[in-house]
Amino acid sequence: MELTYYTDFALRVLLYTAGYPERRVTMREVAGAYGISQEHLRKVVHRLARHGYLQTAQGRSGGMQLARPATEIRVGEIVELMEDSLELIHCGREPCPLCGTCSLKRALDDARDSFLDHLNRITLAELLKDPATADRVRSLARQARA
Repeated sequence: MELTYYTDFALRVLLYTAGYPERRVTMREVAGAYGISQEHLRKVVHRLARHGYLQTAQGRSGGMQLARPATEIRVGEIVELMEDSLELIHCGREPCPLCGTCSLKRALDDARDSFLDHLNRITLAELLKDPATADRVRSLARQARA
């Protein structure tokens, strides 16, 4: 299983934003820090704001900041929000004679659920408790501003 770039970018935006609770960060800054297109980020930020994870403001002093504390934002909920589908196999795409009674489908669904349960035990704040991660996020900002 591989998460989409959409989800990857959403997690990066939130992690970066969580690293700067004292100020708003701009899309330009985040795009520069990660080497991501602002157009790609615009869609991600819009969705995160629409679902209450980011507050955004336009204008000269605009930017974005977390709408909720980093201690309340769980990685798994972001994955679930951003991914269009979390199905590991699509039994209905090509009709399978095992459909409805397949132990493989159940096993994969259980594995996916365990994966999400694990990610839902991890918050943005916990990710930033790692000094190497927090330091790297801070250095990205210095690079993006330079």
